[in-house]
Amino acid sequence: MNIAYVVMDGYQELIDAQGEALDERQVLERAFAQLGAEMTAVRWRDRAVDWARFDAVLPKACWDYVQRSSEFFAWLDRLRDLGARLVNPPELVRWNSDKRYLLDLRRAGVSVAPLVYVEQNTSLDLRAELSPLGWGELVFKPAISAGAYRTLRVSSLDAEGVAEQLETILRDSALLVQPFFPEIPRDGEWSLVFFGGVFSHGLVKVPSRGDFRSQPMFGATATAKDPPPALLDQATRALAALPGETAYARVDGFVREGALQIMEVELIEPYLFLEHGGPLAARRFCEAVIAWIDGCGRR
Repeated sequence: MNIAYVVMDGYQELIDAQGEALDERQVLERAFAQLGAEMTAVRWRDRAVDWARFDAVLPKACWDYVQRSSEFFAWLDRLRDLGARLVNPPELVRWNSDKRYLLDLRRAGVSVAPLVYVEQNTSLDLRAELSPLGWGELVFKPAISAGAYRTLRVSSLDAEGVAEQLETILRDSALLVQPFFPEIPRDGEWSLVFFGGVFSHGLVKVPSRGDFRSQPMFGATATAKDPPPALLDQATRALAALPGETAYARVDGFVREGALQIMEVELIEPYLFLEHGGPLAARRFCEAVIAWIDGCGRR
């Protein structure tokens, strides 16, 4: 079995710049090999790649798709036309690429953190739209984003000062507006990792002092931690609300009044924090991917 591990342009340079960050590619390559599968790293933007020759295409490190979403969607269409198997499924990847999916989850009864979704090319009157909500500090991000890409944190009083930046975002994509959640810098953000729909491991990410971003690249610390049963149940129910089955998923959220407030359900290129999942975490991931591929073959 030959599996394409899809990376972004400049992947190795980014990994080198991260210093202590784990290169999941190397860990997964060894784990797949132990299961009799070959993993080959390829760039998703490389037009010379013969995608049809792979048993599956795993978009685990295509982190630059948020800046090239139209090109990324065209790539998904090309994979479909070639009959290539994308893990997770292409329709699920496309759905998950835009944070509009959080509205779908909320309608399905999932406890999603408060948000306002502003459609692309909308003329946004910030004070009129947001003042009635009573939110203090605000966080803005593109609807297609990852890794805190173009994320802004501002107070409601000076929000008009970033109007030009928001207009730029709205020319390129829709916009997500949320209140600032003080629980994240105070208590941390949970990441619960699932392989084949089964919980693998959990961790809590705490932003660096004075910051609000929970990504390690901004200095956040991550600590392995088993979630309380109630939080795990809420995350599991969020996965059950997805419009398809997954080989892997990461559910991110914070706790408010004992309930998990979902911030993200990552189905495309989540960092899996395998270093916090014990010695068999990588193997569990690879087994789930292989089982998913085998399941596709039986359909």
